[in-house]
Amino acid sequence: MLDGIWVVLLLLPVAAASGWYARGRSRDPDESAAPVNADYLRGISHLVNDDADRAIAAFVRLLDVDNDTAETHIALGNLFRRQGEVDRALRVHQNLVARPNLKAAHRNQARYELAQDYLRAGVLDRAENLFRELADQNLFLDRSLTGLIAIYEQERDWSQAIETTRRLETVRGTSLRPVIAQYFCELAEQARSEGAHEALQRHLKAARHSFRDCARASLIAGAVAEQGGEHRAAIRAYRQILRQDAAFISEIVEPMRRCHAALHDERGYAQFLRELMPLCDGAHPHVAYARLLQRQGRVDEAIAHISQYLQSEPNWIGFYHLLDLTWSQTRSNLTGPLDSLRQSLGRIIERQSLYHCGQCGFAGRYLHWQCPSCRQWNTVTPVRDVRPGETAPTRSARLL
Repeated sequence: MLDGIWVVLLLLPVAAASGWYARGRSRDPDESAAPVNADYLRGISHLVNDDADRAIAAFVRLLDVDNDTAETHIALGNLFRRQGEVDRALRVHQNLVARPNLKAAHRNQARYELAQDYLRAGVLDRAENLFRELADQNLFLDRSLTGLIAIYEQERDWSQAIETTRRLETVRGTSLRPVIAQYFCELAEQARSEGAHEALQRHLKAARHSFRDCARASLIAGAVAEQGGEHRAAIRAYRQILRQDAAFISEIVEPMRRCHAALHDERGYAQFLRELMPLCDGAHPHVAYARLLQRQGRVDEAIAHISQYLQSEPNWIGFYHLLDLTWSQTRSNLTGPLDSLRQSLGRIIERQSLYHCGQCGFAGRYLHWQCPSCRQWNTVTPVRDVRPGETAPTRSARLL
């Protein structure tokens, strides 16, 4: 099947030939036929020889760049870019921008497309200059600001991303505060890696001010406090997740266990898990509570708790832990098939993708606040159970 590029290459000479045919029909029968255009012949020759670059150059010359054909050239360049032929898209759009007699509307459209070409090619400085010029002239404002934001994200220039996103908020008339909060969290992470504690706290405060339900800010604050030995402060930070975003409750189960253990407060941890169970859509707090009972030597109660949970909420992760608790009690309570099932489930969970993007379906074992696939913020969340087909290799298991 011909791809889009070759379809265009074939249609260009067809269009040109049809024009010549129409002109030929209008001639006087006695008038001698005009010779076939040399560019057309050269283009066909290059096409036959699979020389796409020269074929493009020849066929594009068939359509003189003017205000009547500018949109055709723009569309051709866009098609090249979508097909991954960025160099060819650049040549087409650069050629348009260089035309002195082109209407302003066509030239501005070509400038915008050229900025997109540079962005796609990774030539960020040229893309930034063009997007900034267009935005300053209020041309393609929404899309130009979006292009600038994409550049600042790639360059990790979070301060510029914040400023530009605030301007985009005004243009769209809609809130982008959750995204701005993520930029402040990125600044906080940078300050944390540099040991700049005051800057870290300032950026976290700005993130919470931008979006009070920013779960990431609470996770960072809790981790910083825990690392500093301030376990009660860490607990307060982690508990903010309960009101901010229930999707991330599973992320605080293990940190809360560590903090309560450091305070020798096992009872407080048990109370926290009981509080969590009706709020969390998943097995994590139930499994954590059962494992706590197991550590206390109350294996029968642990098994009973998981069994009761599974009756109301079927869950493969919970079922694995039920089998494992039963197996660990005497090492002999499972029949051969059930023990094989326990081992198989364990291997599946070890390879299981732990996070999933609700926008594009990306799955992975690490939490990305910006999806690596669709580049959207706040779309990746922890999975609540085994998702068939979404597995990833790992060196260590995370069964809880």
